[in-house]
Amino acid sequence: MNQLGRQWAGRVYGTNTGNLFIDFQESGERLRGTLRFLDNLFGLAIYDVEGTYSDGFKLKGKPIQAHENVAVGELEVEGILNSQGHLQGSWKSTLGTAGTFVAFPHDIVPPQSKSSETPMIPEQMHNKNIRLGALRLFQNDIVHLLGCAKQDFVSGRMVVTYDSNGGEVTKYEDDFLKDASGIGTLKYLKATIQEHEAYGINRVVVIELRAFGENEVRVQGVQESWVIGKAEMIAAFLRERQNALVTKYKKFGLSLNQFVFLGMLVAMPSILSWQKRTIFGATVFALLTLLLWLHARFIPNASIKMTEAQPTWFARMWPSLASWAGTVLSALAASWLFYLLTKTPTP
Repeated sequence: MNQLGRQWAGRVYGTNTGNLFIDFQESGERLRGTLRFLDNLFGLAIYDVEGTYSDGFKLKGKPIQAHENVAVGELEVEGILNSQGHLQGSWKSTLGTAGTFVAFPHDIVPPQSKSSETPMIPEQMHNKNIRLGALRLFQNDIVHLLGCAKQDFVSGRMVVTYDSNGGEVTKYEDDFLKDASGIGTLKYLKATIQEHEAYGINRVVVIELRAFGENEVRVQGVQESWVIGKAEMIAAFLRERQNALVTKYKKFGLSLNQFVFLGMLVAMPSILSWQKRTIFGATVFALLTLLLWLHARFIPNASIKMTEAQPTWFARMWPSLASWAGTVLSALAASWLFYLLTKTPTP
């Protein structure tokens, strides 16, 4: 026989909002219990509820207690037990009020005795962190990214933190997107959403993007498959907007600079004087060091332009073009120096 569980706590939304607690005395195919609803405006109301549970559940409730001068009607509730183990559904009353709700299991399980043959299943929390390379994101990218992150969350509300005028501002996601066009270019953005899952543990998604630092996706939860899948889904979306050349350069300090350095090693035996060889090697090394510093200083690891919904080709490609141009100029400068050091003076 299906068992729904005895105690559930959650939130109510719609024409009325507030906290919800259900205590079932019978929680099999037949449901019977007490529902307590603490309305944000009208206070506590208590109902006797009865119903049935098979693929979904249906309840009818009669009020038994409420504040004076507050009208309460009879309830009708329908919902399901979803794949995450939460109750979710809709409600309506004879007063015409209606809305939705979500509730989470809060059963108190007695501890097992040492002589029990069935060992206790340990509570586990799984984490998945993924680091990403250099990203170029625009307004539509951010809208899709936040939508992707908040999928699977029923009651959680996303919070966005970003840099503004030398400080940090924190807003709910809908307020952040409402003001997106006036925000400009961001050097830091952090999006966080969480909600209760089980064992008193929250499922959490955090996306943190930095212009001069690491870009990361962090996911936490009780279900390992959900944690890994969620993190990989968000990372896959971001990798499509990752700049491969700049990422490689920032991670390894390499690109065409390898060939510049190799060319220096091949060319050095042609310089007969050890003093000139020293000048040539030191100059090439200084050029490559300068190029690496310029990449770190002026080509950000994350560029987020909220003023542009659809980027131009140049907006997507300019970091790679700048990297190539810097390397080519370094190679030309090294070649010119080699020419000066090896040319035969005219009589």
